[in-house]
Amino acid sequence: MYSVLFRQAEASSQLAGAKGMNLIKLTKHGLPVPDGFVIQTNALTRFMEDNHLHQTSESIEKEIIAGTFSDELKHELTNSFYKLRDSYRSVAVRSSSASEDLEGASFAGQYETYLNIKTEEEFLAKVKECWASFFSGRVSSYKKKMNNQIAEPLMGVVVQGLIDSDVSGVIFSRNPVTHDDRELLISASYGLGEAIVSGSVTPDTFIVNKSSFEIQKEIGAKEIYMESAAEGIAERDTSEDMRSRFCLTDEQVIELAEITKKTENLYGYPVDIEFGIADHHVYLLQARPITTIEQDKKASEEERSFMITDADMNDFWINMESNIEGPISPLFSSIIVPAMEYGLKKNMRKFPIGAVAEAVKLYRGHIYSKNQGGHHPDENCGKELFPILSERMYDIIKHTYLPFYETLDQLAQTDHTAESALDAFRKLKAFYLTAYDEHFNIVFPQMLLTNKLQVMYQHIQGESENAHFYEMLTGKMNKSLETDRLLWLFSVEVQENPNLLSIFKNTKPEQLQEKLKQTDEGKQFLRNIHEFLQEYGWRSVKSHDLIEQTWAENPYYALANIQNYVRNGYHFDNEFQKTKEKREALYNEFLENIEDPNLRKEFDRYYQWTLNAANIMDDHHFYIDAMLDAKARAFLLKVGELLAENGVIQDREDLWFLYDDDVENALLHPVSLQDKAEKRRQAFHEYELAKAPAYLGNPTKEQLKIAEEIVGAVIEDEKNTENHIFGIAASSGIATGPVKVIRDASEFSRFASGNILVCKMTTPLWTSLFQDAKAIITDTGGILSHAAIIAREYGIPAVLGTRTATERLRDGDIITVDGSNGKITVVSRA
Repeated sequence: MYSVLFRQAEASSQLAGAKGMNLIKLTKHGLPVPDGFVIQTNALTRFMEDNHLHQTSESIEKEIIAGTFSDELKHELTNSFYKLRDSYRSVAVRSSSASEDLEGASFAGQYETYLNIKTEEEFLAKVKECWASFFSGRVSSYKKKMNNQIAEPLMGVVVQGLIDSDVSGVIFSRNPVTHDDRELLISASYGLGEAIVSGSVTPDTFIVNKSSFEIQKEIGAKEIYMESAAEGIAERDTSEDMRSRFCLTDEQVIELAEITKKTENLYGYPVDIEFGIADHHVYLLQARPITTIEQDKKASEEERSFMITDADMNDFWINMESNIEGPISPLFSSIIVPAMEYGLKKNMRKFPIGAVAEAVKLYRGHIYSKNQGGHHPDENCGKELFPILSERMYDIIKHTYLPFYETLDQLAQTDHTAESALDAFRKLKAFYLTAYDEHFNIVFPQMLLTNKLQVMYQHIQGESENAHFYEMLTGKMNKSLETDRLLWLFSVEVQENPNLLSIFKNTKPEQLQEKLKQTDEGKQFLRNIHEFLQEYGWRSVKSHDLIEQTWAENPYYALANIQNYVRNGYHFDNEFQKTKEKREALYNEFLENIEDPNLRKEFDRYYQWTLNAANIMDDHHFYIDAMLDAKARAFLLKVGELLAENGVIQDREDLWFLYDDDVENALLHPVSLQDKAEKRRQAFHEYELAKAPAYLGNPTKEQLKIAEEIVGAVIEDEKNTENHIFGIAASSGIATGPVKVIRDASEFSRFASGNILVCKMTTPLWTSLFQDAKAIITDTGGILSHAAIIAREYGIPAVLGTRTATERLRDGDIITVDGSNGKITVVSRA
């Protein structure tokens, strides 16, 4: 027998050639393969015997083309051809070598494919051309290069009903660019697949997360398409409409992804697939192994899909340091970067805020985003949500976040097996996608509302000064202020108890816990602190990472804050009342100056909505940004313990220096990764010492303008002089005093009452310094950053986004900070 139908052949038939075997296997397992048959390798052997041909002949290719079929061979092959033609207008004829797609060598593209074959004469001629291709110079050269010593003419031919595809393409079940097994990549264009395989078009590209089915798209030019003609294949130009839209719908992309996953599971290794879609039906035209995995693994040892590549450096990337203090640990980066990209992309389209995130990636431990200018939102975008934004946030927190936090609490108390740890780890990664979807779903409508009110304010005020505008939104209780107030109340308790007061006045912060344990009053006080921390302690020393202790783990941080209140005599309620009174006075004065009663009424309506939502910036950070990372850390420490027990790492906190795929693989197959962890820890510390660029690429002025809307200033103000530094006016007022540059939490004890705080950025952990500071200056951040919000709440001047203050100012310099005009003046140098 020289030919056999796909559905009747044995799946292990060695006579079918690699391509034939693959199609037989796919057909046997019910995947959507067009009907066809395989001309087995013994047919070529018979043909060569009938024509007295020898493969060592220098003219073997020409001799095969000139050869004739015996009646027996011709009858069997043409009989199979006509049976297939009963169901299809034409067929495709493809070579199928036994040496094709061997492990470590892919012969894809080295053999022949012929499309739209209709007649017996064409069919037999193309079969001979496929056979001849086995001996072609390019294939022989490729075999030699790959050390392939197969000498027998083991060439089969696949004959398959031709699908007149509306759309076709190629799928890689493992992202071939990033080598990421969690993603598949689809390249697709119009018409027959030959246009893509031959490189004649720039296809649309779709990257699909194999777990969440999240789709990343990049539109291609799709310059031409190929279709069946009366004879052979015709090339046509695509229309403007075809080029301007994606050739696949999201539903089709997901259907292709599901079929690809089934195919990959069937083979047990990554595959690439050629497909066609005709009349809304998907067909698999061929599948083969991705055969360069081992080489790719070595090349991608330290590369991940979320890292900026050399090719990416041609684009404009903005450092997101005003939102996430960098660098971040490898494990956290592999979780947070995909989550941020997912949430930003989805919600920037739902709630346009002037820019759209194209991608979020990591560079030297820092998170960067690539943004394009977006359209400004419709006048009424999100308006139906404006009256209930705060209530809506708390409803989302209650139903989405808190139940998962309960799960994390349970997981943190569980002794895990490798299987249970892996399952929980994957659920945590999946939840981060949900968490950052909801994160931006909460924040963006509030930003739209605030921007709407600000535009109204500037229209009425006739100027672009914003500090007073935001001060009209202060004096609204939020979770950070609530935390501070409770810490202050603990300090009041201390001041009313002579024994506790003596301890707090005469003990170093790091020794407070041990000192308190020595008395009954102290023990009770620590128990009260512990209860407080179970609710308010889910914040890390380093915001937005897993790497540092949380307050809940160590009462030192709360005790140090209480001690600061005891020493500085700050009265939270009195100061908060002053802030409220200032806000009310500013607002009433502004409102009285609006002459048009209808405009006054409209402004007041939007103002009340905005004031009601003013707690969102801090409260979402408390419940999402801080709490999720803190709860995740508690669970992940258990995973670290398990990996340490299995010899993967030495200490549980070495876990932070593994990537997510390292963790998953090590749970399944424990091998030592300690050397990798140590190298990454060293690189992390190097990134901490180096100054990360504010942006990458060569932006236009328009791009810089977009960037400033997103993260604040990205370049140093051109008005700067030796003794003057300009930044964003974030909190009004003027103050003069000595500089104290604080670089991280370990330096907090250096800060004294009356200093001017100069730092890169602040997070909620830094709030305790605001009680003592005369003014705040930062390198990064804008009008809505943490530093700006808290400075306004505490009523102290703030100039932010200077880009250069921590470099140009030194401890002891006497400076004047004008928070109303965003100006810093050096009075004298230390």
